[in-house]
Amino acid sequence: MVKYRMATPNERDECIDLANYAFRFDFETLMPKAYGKNVDSSAMHMVAADEKGRLRAQVAVLPEPLTVCDYTLRTCYLGTVSVHPRARGEGHMKVLMNMWLGELRNTYDMVVLYGQRQRYEYFGFTLGGVKFKYFVGEANVRHALRHANDTGISFCPLFEVVGAESFAHSINTSRHAYIERNVQQLPLIFNTLHQKALGVLDEGMLIGYLIVNEAGDEISEFAMKNTDDISRSIKAYKEYSRAERISIYTPEYDIPLNTTLGSIAEDYVIETSDMYHILDFANVLKAYLTLKFKTTGIVQGEFSAVMDGQPITARVDASGVTVERSAKPDAVVLNKQQAQALLLTQHSRYMAITAPVGWFPLPLFWYKIDKF
Repeated sequence: MVKYRMATPNERDECIDLANYAFRFDFETLMPKAYGKNVDSSAMHMVAADEKGRLRAQVAVLPEPLTVCDYTLRTCYLGTVSVHPRARGEGHMKVLMNMWLGELRNTYDMVVLYGQRQRYEYFGFTLGGVKFKYFVGEANVRHALRHANDTGISFCPLFEVVGAESFAHSINTSRHAYIERNVQQLPLIFNTLHQKALGVLDEGMLIGYLIVNEAGDEISEFAMKNTDDISRSIKAYKEYSRAERISIYTPEYDIPLNTTLGSIAEDYVIETSDMYHILDFANVLKAYLTLKFKTTGIVQGEFSAVMDGQPITARVDASGVTVERSAKPDAVVLNKQQAQALLLTQHSRYMAITAPVGWFPLPLFWYKIDKF
């Protein structure tokens, strides 16, 4: 008889062993913020245990408070969806996913994950969000950044610099949107998914940091204290990395970084960022419309709908964004999949729904080290 329950503290190693066996990864090094040797993450796991107490499957949820333009959203990242090879096809994942979503429904605004699209669409997730990816090569730097003075710029492991934790925490919390990162855990967080944290120094003084992959040719997070140092740091890093071409990811709402990269990059693509399951449409809509209003800009207008049973009317005028938990009599009625497709995807433009131009998709974005 299989029991579905929360993991107990003494099952930490069993949770990690199951994840390692199912995925063929070393989760202690892949995800040290959750599975590091001194981190007890057992409480994040809901498990399926057989009559002998052996774990057959598990699903974990990592709480990630999100601030968007001074609005706090209760979000979490769902991951480590693991089923023992000998227990596959027995329905454990379905039970655990539905149990978790039932637990989260009244306490969170949104659940995030990354996984195979159709598999998680069955549980109400939609692939969406907005992620820009720029490609910068040698010719781009030589011509477009020929006047950028990178003299004095150097790089070193971030946490070898005194005060790096408080510096990185300050940059993160100064953003228009950010996941809460525990200062004491930053060295572990910054190593998520085998990423490396490099401090950017100017004459020995810390001016920013880069989160890069093991090969050094992909920057998943480009953070400068002063925007004037963006061009200089790109030029210096291109030389430092010795990569033929580097790719740089950015959120749509990082105006200074997108402005610089848009003027020099050889090419760029717009990608989805994650899969999202919105539980409170009003809270998510208010936060991210406000983010657009304060960054890329947004046309004034009104939109009213009933989204997954939740009545909402959003308005944008010169003073900002308001969202009411009521709908107009002629409001469009959307099920969950339709509502999330409208709010989260580029395909909203093809839907037969009248909405102010440019409102959607909302610019949801997760930095790589905040994933789980």
